Amino acid sequence: MNPAAPDSFIERFKGLLEPSALMWWAATHYYRVCSEAVFQKGQVLAPIFQTSKLRDEAFGRFWIEFSRPREEAAEPVGSSALIPPLLKTSKGVVLDIGPGTGTQMPLLKGSAITTIYGAEPCTGLHSELRRKAASEGLGSKYHVLPCGVAAEELLPALGTDSPSALAAYDVDPAAGVFDTILCVRVLCSVPAMEKTTRELYSLLKPGGRLLVVEHVVNPWRTAKGSFAARVAQAVYMFLGWRFYIGDCCLDRDTEGALRQAAAVDGGWESVELERHFEWSAMPYISGVLTKKSL
Repeated sequence: MNPAAPDSFIERFKGLLEPSALMWWAATHYYRVCSEAVFQKGQVLAPIFQTSKLRDEAFGRFWIEFSRPREEAAEPVGSSALIPPLLKTSKGVVLDIGPGTGTQMPLLKGSAITTIYGAEPCTGLHSELRRKAASEGLGSKYHVLPCGVAAEELLPALGTDSPSALAAYDVDPAAGVFDTILCVRVLCSVPAMEKTTRELYSLLKPGGRLLVVEHVVNPWRTAKGSFAARVAQAVYMFLGWRFYIGDCCLDRDTEGALRQAAAVDGGWESVELERHFEWSAMPYISGVLTKKSL
């Protein structure tokens, strides 16, 4: 997609249809997994009583397949082009939220990064994630945490993997844990987003930075937004987008939640966010939010 408003009706129409191809792709994986469970494994009732497990496996397959072409592309395009210049500024102890298959790892090889923790709740992606870390020479630096981003999951997993990482935080929570937190196409699917963004803020060290590339609800009430795109988002959600795409939501006010996350300290030191593709059914925000230093 072109981040600027497209000139033709055809381009605008494609912007409305983009999510449909992704949903169809993911749905075929889900029904294939269900079919295998019933007809190959004899688990006739699995689609009813093991829905969560089947969804996890299907989404893992979909995401592996979806991400591979992006790895092979010569130059990132569309929303993917927003990611490299941002992630290359990562430094210190990094939390990579929902890393999937690790397609972002080539951007996390800078010498300014000391340690990376990848919090990935989809266990079906872990083997691919570890393989990617090894192939990029990050095997000793990249730690896979089998958890979501919620503090009640993340902190115990981090404590088990690297107890020393929490030493300062256990003494004084204001010290934080991470210098950089990466949110790339992940806040759309976390439960209790407002609570999650507040917890992420608290886990940043003073002066720490939250790097964001997220698709958001269409700002249809603004001059650059689109009412048609907002309606399309609602239609996709009704048709099962969230079910097939790993609990992803197309209609979250992620920017609002991020700005409010620092309210306890009177706001962020700085917020540098830009909007992209506001005419489409998958508009994005990208940029950096910096926590106040002590």
